[in-house]
Amino acid sequence: MIRYAFCFVFFAALPIHAKVGDWRTLRDDEGNSLSVRFEGTRDDRYLLRRRNDGRLFEVAPGLLPAVDRSRFEAEAAQLEVELGKLRETVGKPLFAGTPFEARDATEIAEALGLRTESQTTHSTSWRLYARSDYRLFGARPYSIALYADGDGHPTNLSIVYANKGDFGSRAGSGEEHFEGGTEADVKSLGIAMERDEQAIEAAISTALGEAETQRYGEGKSRRTVKRWDWNGHSLLLSSEDDEYVSLSIVPLELADSGGRTDKVRDSELKARLAADVIREPNGDVFLSQVPMVNQGPKGYCVPATFERAMRTMGIDSDMYLLAMVGGTTMGGGTSVQKLLANVRSQVYRKGRRPKDEKIGKLRIRDVKRYIDDGIPVMWTMRSVKEYNKVANENTQRRKQVSDWGAWAETIARESKPLVKQECADENHHICMIVGYNEETEELAVSDSWGPSYERRWVPLDVADWVSAKSLFMILP
Repeated sequence: MIRYAFCFVFFAALPIHAKVGDWRTLRDDEGNSLSVRFEGTRDDRYLLRRRNDGRLFEVAPGLLPAVDRSRFEAEAAQLEVELGKLRETVGKPLFAGTPFEARDATEIAEALGLRTESQTTHSTSWRLYARSDYRLFGARPYSIALYADGDGHPTNLSIVYANKGDFGSRAGSGEEHFEGGTEADVKSLGIAMERDEQAIEAAISTALGEAETQRYGEGKSRRTVKRWDWNGHSLLLSSEDDEYVSLSIVPLELADSGGRTDKVRDSELKARLAADVIREPNGDVFLSQVPMVNQGPKGYCVPATFERAMRTMGIDSDMYLLAMVGGTTMGGGTSVQKLLANVRSQVYRKGRRPKDEKIGKLRIRDVKRYIDDGIPVMWTMRSVKEYNKVANENTQRRKQVSDWGAWAETIARESKPLVKQECADENHHICMIVGYNEETEELAVSDSWGPSYERRWVPLDVADWVSAKSLFMILP
C-alpha cells in the first residue's frame, strides 16, 4: 500500500532548519523537485511522505547524498527522543517510529491488549472494556477501540474515558445489560470527567507541548477538540459536558480536514453490498460483512446498532458520538426517532438516505427486499429471556440439521406454546435483521453484543411475538 518508487536519486537539499515534521524540498540535478516530510524509519529505510498527494513511501539511505542522509538521521535521532517521552506518558507501548497508517494494526491491538471485535473484507476493529487498574495517558479508559482499513492499516484509535454510559454502570454485558442500572449522576460524572481531562492534557503536554484547538467532526457530532500533532499522528482530546471525555488518534491529514471523510461512490457501495449477500443451499440468505460493535455493559443498543448500519453504508461513525446526538440518558436509553433525526443530515451528505417503516405482523417479505440488496434492517423489539433462550438454542441446534423440512416442522411446533403467551413489555431493544430463510420461516438477527451475537436464527413467529413493529434502514 505504501511502497512507491523513489524517482529522485541525486538530491541537493535546500537549507532548511532540521525539525521533525517540517516539509523540505529536494531537487535533482535536472531541476526536478519533491517536497517531503520525514516520518520515521522502517527496515533500515527512511519513511517519507509526499506533500503533493500525502502518500507514504520508503527510500534506502544509499540513494541519497550525504547531506540528505545526515539531515534525515538527525530527525530520526530527535524522533527517538520524542518517542521515549511519549511512551513514558502513554504507559503502554502504543507508538513506534512510524505513523499508525504504515503499521500493522494487530501489533497496536496487541500492545494495548485489545480483542478482535469485528473482521470483514472492508475493515477490522478491536475493542477492550478496560478494568479499573488499566491506564492510558494517566487516566482510566472505559473503552478502547481500534479501527483498521481492509489492508490492515489503522485508521483511528478511539479511547473513551469517563462517560455517561460506562461510568457508574452496574449492568452486565450482552443479554444481561438490561439489569443493573447505574450508580452515576450528573455531578459525579462531571467530577470524573474534569479529573480525566486534566490528567490526559497534562500527560500529553509534558511530551508534546501545549495543545491547539480546532473544530472537528461532521454534522451534529461536530465539536471543539484540543489537538497535538506528532510524526503523522494527530491526538484529539474532546470533552463534552455531561457526555464523555475521549482521546482519538487519527492521521494528520484527517485532522487537517476537520474530520471530514470522502463519500464512497454509489456504484462501489452497491457492488460491495451485493457481494456481501450469502445464499446457502438450505435456503439461508444472510449478510456476511456487517461490522460488529460491542455496546458493552450499558444500554447503548441504539447508538451501537446505528454505528453498525452507518459503517456498512460507508459512513464513519462512533456509538459514543451517536449517544450524544441521540440524547441517550445516563447509563443508556435512546430515542430511535431522535437519533435518526439528528444523523439524517450526515447520512444525506454521504449520498445515503434513512428510511423508517411501521409494520403490523412481521413477515419475511418486510425485510427480504433489503437483505437481498445487502442492506441490514434495524428492528425494534423486546429482548425477553424466553426469546433469547430460543435464539441461543436454535442457533446451536441448527449446526446439526440435515433435514431442513423436518427442522421447519420442529421449530414451528415448538414455537406455538410460547407465542400464545403474552409477551412481557420489558427489555426494549433494537438489533439487526441480517438474514432470512423462506423455507424454514426463520430470521437471522444480530445484536450489538460482540462477535458471539453476530448471527442468531429465530423462528419468524417468535420474532413477531417480540416485535415492536418498527424497522429502520440506511439506503444507498
